[in-house]
Formats: sequence, C-alpha cells, structure tokens
Amino acid sequence: MKVLFVDTTTSDLVVAVIEEKNVTAVINKDTQRWHSQLLCEKVNEALTKANTDFAHLDAFACAIGPGSFTGIRIGVATVKGYATAVPRPYIALNSLEAIACSPTCGQKGSAVIDAGNGYYFADYVNGIAPVLIKYDDERASFAGRGTASDYLDGAINLIRTRYLEKSFDNDLKPLYIRRSQAEENRNDQ
Repeated sequence: MKVLFVDTTTSDLVVAVIEEKNVTAVINKDTQRWHSQLLCEKVNEALTKANTDFAHLDAFACAIGPGSFTGIRIGVATVKGYATAVPRPYIALNSLEAIACSPTCGQKGSAVIDAGNGYYFADYVNGIAPVLIKYDDERASFAGRGTASDYLDGAINLIRTRYLEKSFDNDLKPLYIRRSQAEENRNDQ
C-alpha cells in the first residue's frame, strides 16, 4: 500500500506518502496563501523522501473540506490532475472526521475547524451533518480542533482503513459548508 495524501484545507500544507508501516510527511505550517505555489514541489519532495514515484502509488487521498475555499480547490484539482496522468483510485477525506479520530486533537467524536469571521465548521458525534456555528457556541468548547498538521494521525488512520477496506470514491467533490467570501460579500450589498 502506497497512498499519496494531500491536505490544503487549512493554513497548513500537508503532503504524505502513507504505507502499511511507514509515513513520509512534508509539512509546511501556516502557508495558506502559498499552497498553490508550494504544493507540487512538496509532493515531489515527499515522493523523493519516500523513495517512490507516481508509478508506484496505489491510490490518491485528498482532504476535501471543509476549510478554505481556495485551499480545497487547489488540493482537489491537483490530485485530480495527478490521477488523470496516473489513474489510481481516490480516497476523499473529510477534515472534520480526521480531527474527530485524532487522539492529538482533543475529545474524540466531535470536531471544529476555524471558518473565520466568527464561525467554526463543526461536526459532532451521532451523525450530525457538518454545520456552521459561532465562536461562542458552547458545543465548540468540547470539540477537537486543529490544522492539517495537528490531525495528520487521524487522517492516516482513516486512509489506511479505507484503503484496506477498498472503500474508494469515484470522484473528489469539495465539501463546502458555506458560500465563498465573494458570494457572501455580493449578497451583503
């Protein structure tokens, strides 16, 4: 099993080559405005560090959101481009699910990601669909949170499980919880 994982949904840029017992990760913290310029370089760096190449990958995994609109589009488009050149199955990863499964991100089962402008993207145990909540919502105080590098352990576990179960996705579709900033600004006028 060799899976290339890309997460550009938060301010961190995370690229990892995930194998059965080994993970080679390249992490750049707080590079949100530079994801588009750094991503392909960091993918090459991760593949080189893992001593592999695209031809030897078994699947592509990508965080599809929620998170930064631009970040989601950059990651999804790049991974789709790679899969067009080297056809492999997809594993679409929900960032909130990765946080909820991450022991390093707090209480297991619930998660929030900063959505900016006074809101969090939130997902809770018991199958509640991802929603937008205000910073002062009491539920947020009990939820795990972090950026892509903080919940990498949860993402790795989910990817390994999905790969072993052969639970692949037919496509990578962005998970948007709110409208883009441009749409929100346009409707406010």
